[in-house]
Amino acid sequence: MTSFFHRVLSKLSGSTPAPVPQPTVRSTRPQPVASKPLVAVAPAPATPPPRPTSVALAARRPLIGASGKVEGFEFRIDDMALQLLAMRADPVAQAAHVAAVLVAARLVAMDGRIGLARLPAAWLALAGVPRNDAGTVIGVEFDASGPPLSSEVMFGVAAKVAEFRAVGAKLAWGAGQSMGSNPDFLLVRPGTPEAVTGLIAAVKAPPAGLANIPFIATDMACVEDMERALQGGVHLASGSLTATTMAATLAKAGPLAPEVGRVALLISKLAAGAETADIVGDIKGDIGVSVRLLQRMNSASYAHLGGISSIDQAVMLLGRNDLHRWLSLMLMQFAGSRQLSSALQEVALWRARLVELLAVERGESEPGRFFTLGLASKLGLILKMAPTDVVSTLSLPPEGAQALLSESGPWFVYLRTAQDVENQTASEASAAADGFTSAVRVLELSSQAWAWAAENTVRAAVPTA
Repeated sequence: MTSFFHRVLSKLSGSTPAPVPQPTVRSTRPQPVASKPLVAVAPAPATPPPRPTSVALAARRPLIGASGKVEGFEFRIDDMALQLLAMRADPVAQAAHVAAVLVAARLVAMDGRIGLARLPAAWLALAGVPRNDAGTVIGVEFDASGPPLSSEVMFGVAAKVAEFRAVGAKLAWGAGQSMGSNPDFLLVRPGTPEAVTGLIAAVKAPPAGLANIPFIATDMACVEDMERALQGGVHLASGSLTATTMAATLAKAGPLAPEVGRVALLISKLAAGAETADIVGDIKGDIGVSVRLLQRMNSASYAHLGGISSIDQAVMLLGRNDLHRWLSLMLMQFAGSRQLSSALQEVALWRARLVELLAVERGESEPGRFFTLGLASKLGLILKMAPTDVVSTLSLPPEGAQALLSESGPWFVYLRTAQDVENQTASEASAAADGFTSAVRVLELSSQAWAWAAENTVRAAVPTA
């Protein structure tokens, strides 16, 4: 992973980083614990804060557009690293972290999506400028609680903004900042429902001189706020993809499509060990499932099989485990018309695949079961189902039910790690506590899961998924 970082850094960052030590591989795997604190404990005053010695790939967070789809990803330096780097005032380490965020955003841009790199304004001068930065958006962030930047620093920031613009990058900053030019995007952080209301008003009546500049809203508190902002005219939004309360979500839920019950019955029979012949008979009795299964087995992914013409053959070749997985994915097609349905489905696929890859990493004998666990952790939000209903619909085993309903037990370690990545709070300490080699490795698996989710979300848009 470190060699990968150095390779892309030299090509994309415009600077040469200092050598990064390899992460230590632990010979033992600690047992998962029921919970762990997510707040860092400050060191004793007599002990200087540790200097960050390695740079991991930046954790990504979905950047959702008004269409309700994932249009790209945002990257930033995590809060712990920001605090330590600021205390040390170490420009070499700061530059390495800036480069890591920019490299991550550029890799996303190379794949055709928007890569948003959020950086402290004072550190922008440390960034190397590549020859081409088209597709990258750089968010220049000012600390409202800290002292204002000096005129000399602001001059350097403005100069760097001009350099990045010259190579095709877009720039975003807040409406209250004067940089000698207008931003390409207005960057806002509405942390409360009241702030979202104010943001929507600002979109409709923008500040003087800033008309027709699209807004990017980050760090939003919940799905509902994100939907309100996007409906109100915000161009792109990111934040917590959770509901404020499941009770409110369930109160708005309508009746589930009848197909959900039929698919759930098939899943429960598979989980209970029903004979394959019975499963085949049930699939044949449901024309919708039959057609989708044959389309799936005759898609490009299975072209090497030479064409499948019968349900019996399809089930035999797919296998019971992959059939269970495919049926679970089918449930997401009944998500309804929620504005963020497409984005939530891609996030659910990412979560499911990441949890599965984490299970493989820890040597679980049946990692496919953890795919279903990861999917279950997002299915309630997508289908507006109570967690207990999700457990029964997907026929989760006792360990899965315990992880989902009480956030405990031997399987919860996987959901907790996925949550850390999603919240951009994954760290070396959390990775070690959960029995993984390093945070770098966890984030590498997350990147693999996002690539898989993007591919399968495209397929899920048609009945072949």
